[in-house]
Amino acid sequence: MGPLIDAEIQEYVERGMLIQRNTFKPTSLEASSYDIRVGAKGVLGGEGREIALEQEAMELSPGAYGGVISLERLMLPKDIYARIGSKRALSYDGVILLTGSLVDPGYEGHLLFGLYNASQRRLLIRQGRKICNVVFERLSQTPERQAPSDPDLRTGNFPEAFIDRMANMEVLPWMQISERVKQIEQITADILDLKARYEDVLKPIRDLTENVQSLTKDVTMLTAQTSSIATDVSDLNKMVSENSRQVGQLTTNLATMVSQIGALQTAGQTHGEAISTLRTTVGRFNLLIYGLWGLLLLGVGAILPTKIKKLFG
Repeated sequence: MGPLIDAEIQEYVERGMLIQRNTFKPTSLEASSYDIRVGAKGVLGGEGREIALEQEAMELSPGAYGGVISLERLMLPKDIYARIGSKRALSYDGVILLTGSLVDPGYEGHLLFGLYNASQRRLLIRQGRKICNVVFERLSQTPERQAPSDPDLRTGNFPEAFIDRMANMEVLPWMQISERVKQIEQITADILDLKARYEDVLKPIRDLTENVQSLTKDVTMLTAQTSSIATDVSDLNKMVSENSRQVGQLTTNLATMVSQIGALQTAGQTHGEAISTLRTTVGRFNLLIYGLWGLLLLGVGAILPTKIKKLFG
């Protein structure tokens, strides 16, 4: 729905909402926000000792922690929440504000803040100092869940758990902080150096990866070619097998033909001998006929003169 502007904030306060009227300060109202101030109580980290800030300031040494409660007491409606933002002046002094970023709708009570002195000098935290600002924003509808409420913060006191944590918090002298900062800087330098070495090692690995990828492509192509050659060899083996079968069949046929030719040659020899024998026999028969014809002619020659004499006698 958007943040509330100054007139709307003022109107809500007059109606007894957003900020309790006796803790509200008109000069802390901005165009669309309100500046929250340090309240009456503070506590030092590492000691857990509460300080009445209306009587004395809380001193934060370099690297020290502290806690404060807001002077303002919030009374948020169930459809408005507050968004916390830090003050630039506080950051310029080297103080880091440790808190959440949102205050749930329906919350009622003071705000609790942690402070850390990140500067190299001592800082004094007094009551009434502006510590942060809040922007109030209206929700489109009322949420079902209620905001948690701490009974101590409702009355402007530190929760016991917060006091215990502050008492047991380790506060580092500035020299130790400086030393640790140097250690962090050295670690950062080592990390950067390690990163540079990593890049030097990473480049050959990248090159090797590219070579492996190229080799993988070559192997893939070679595998495909080998598969094609294997197919061709398989087809060739089939052709050789078929040719071998045909050659075997041809060899069998030739053997059969050779056998038949041999049989024909044997039969031819037998027929030749028979013809030769027949010729010899015919020759002898011709001689016999010739001899008979000779004898017949001789007999006719001997008989014919006598028959002629008798005929013409």
